[in-house]
Amino acid sequence: MNIIEYWDLITNPTDETYHSLIKLLCEHSDTFYFITRKELSYDQDVLAEFKPHITESYQTKEWANTITLGPPATVYLMEANEQTCKLLQHYANGLYDWVAPELPEDLTFIKNSFTWFSSTSHEEFGGFSIRSAYYRRLIHSVPNLKIQRIE
Repeated sequence: MNIIEYWDLITNPTDETYHSLIKLLCEHSDTFYFITRKELSYDQDVLAEFKPHITESYQTKEWANTITLGPPATVYLMEANEQTCKLLQHYANGLYDWVAPELPEDLTFIKNSFTWFSSTSHEEFGGFSIRSAYYRRLIHSVPNLKIQRIE
C-alpha cells in the first residue's frame, strides 16, 4: 500500500468504544498531543495530571486539521504509554469530551513522525490517515467504531 487512505469517524466514540479506541491509539503510537487556547479556560487539575508526561510544549497557529487566525494555541506533546492512556480514559467518556472548559482539545496521535489519528473537538471531527493494511485492520478491530473511508 503506497497511498494514504483517509477514514473519518461517523459518530462520536463513547463508553467502551472510546476506551478501546484510546487503548489502540496509545499502543500503536509513539506520542500524542492535545492543545489549549489562550482565549479559553481549562481545568488546571487535569493539566497538572498530564504535566509529568509532557515532553515538549510550544505555541503555534497550525496543528492537525487547524489553522487559526486568532492567538496561537499551546501544544502539549507527550509519550503514548500506559499511564497517559489511563489518564485519557479516566478524564473522558467520549472523544469529543476533549473540549473546553473541562479538558484540553484536539487529541492527535503520531507514529514514526506520521500523524495517523487527529481530532478537532469543537467541530466533532476525527479521522485516521492510514499507510498500511496493518493499520487498516487495527482501526477495524475497535468494537462499534463507526468509520467511513473518504475517497
